[in-house]
Formats: sequence, C-alpha cells, structure tokens
Amino acid sequence: MRAPAPILISAASALLLLACGNERATPPDLDRLGRPGPTEEFVNPGAVSFRHPRSWHALAATPPQYATLASGGALAAVYAYPRTDLGTDPASVEASRRRLINSLRLRDPGFLIERSELTEVDGAPAVELRGRGTIAGRAVETRALHVYKPEVEWVIDAYASPGKFAQANRIAFGLLLETIELDEDPPELSPRGDGEEAG
Repeated sequence: MRAPAPILISAASALLLLACGNERATPPDLDRLGRPGPTEEFVNPGAVSFRHPRSWHALAATPPQYATLASGGALAAVYAYPRTDLGTDPASVEASRRRLINSLRLRDPGFLIERSELTEVDGAPAVELRGRGTIAGRAVETRALHVYKPEVEWVIDAYASPGKFAQANRIAFGLLLETIELDEDPPELSPRGDGEEAG
C-alpha cells in the first residue's frame, strides 16, 4: 500500500506476490532444505524473535525488513510498516483482507490465490494468504501473513518451490509462525515511499 496505509501488495522485481517487502530476494537455485532437528532462537532486539531449526540460516536485515530465514530455495522474510488507516477489530481486518486480495488481482492477474483467511499470530489479528506464482522465472508456492498490531503491520512472507513448500512449511515456516514474537514499536520503523506498496 502507499504510505501510510499498510495493506496493499508489495513490489517484487519479477512478480508482485503476497509480501509487504519492498522487493523479494531471488530464490537460490539450491533445492535441498535443512533437516528438522534441534532448534535455536533468533532475536533481533526490540523487533522480532522466533525459533528455527539450526540447519536453517536466520539473519537480521535492514528495515523495513527485520529478519530472514532461509535454506536451499526456501525463504521466509519478516517486514514491518507503520499503519494508521484501519483498526484491529474484526471488521477492519476483514476489510484489509479484501483490499489485499483486490490489489493482488489487479497487480498480478496471473497469480493464483489458493486460500485466504483471518487468523492470529503472536496474539494479534492477522490475514493469511496462500497462492502460487513465479519469482525471477521460477514457480513458487507462497504463504504470507499480515499481522495487525495497533500501529504496526508486520508481514511474514514465506515461499519455496511447489515441490518443496510442504516440506519447508513443516520443518521451518510453521515453527517460525508458532513461536514468533513481534514488537509493538520496532526500531527504525518508517513509512513506505510514495511509489511503494505492501503486500
């Protein structure tokens, strides 16, 4: 969305998918995923924390991106943007869900939306969108969650190749979502530029 409304689909260099990041990293060519096993905690102080398998790589990033979790061609990224347009009540979150879907359909008609639903992440209302598209010419399956804190929209954008997505979701994406803690006021939070949109 255009600042300050944090509910539209963000730009990716090859495809505008479901995430709110300013741009998506190109998925690596590797398909081998880190195995399940012992986990550890990733912490970006004052912003976000979550648990992940030690076989996956978690890194802090430059705002508006605050974290990435990657293995092979699978990637999850965590973004945050200020929000002032809508509340966190059920009607407002449902309105956000409709606007996300409408924006995605306008910006990328070829993207297949497979499911959308209202849910909860870290005790806050959220919209989950799942679908399939391409990034840099590669087919991907995506799972994006828009989490609505009173003044911040957090976006968790996960994707992998269709043949690897279920495995990545089972090994790492699900664990991230179950354990993630999102701050109410992350550092360096700044609105998108006039030409940027969130997804």
